[in-house]
Amino acid sequence: MDEVQFRQLKNQAEAAKSAKDRASGELAATMGRLKDEFGCNTVAEAQALLVTLELEAEEASMAYAEAVADFEEAWNDHLAR
Repeated sequence: MDEVQFRQLKNQAEAAKSAKDRASGELAATMGRLKDEFGCNTVAEAQALLVTLELEAEEASMAYAEAVADFEEAWNDHLAR
């Protein structure tokens, strides 16, 4: 390995370390947000919470659609006038 190759390898290593440091900082920030905003300590907890929230959202959407259908059925004659 000559000096040029060594410097290239050194620059690549420094760039990789810098990218790793940025990624570690971003991960720490994301995990902090998960903890602060949702009370999750791990990604697994966040995934489980996401499944629960998606089910709750789907149930709420279905309940809303049913309530709208019931309202329209009950009031359609009055609203059409």
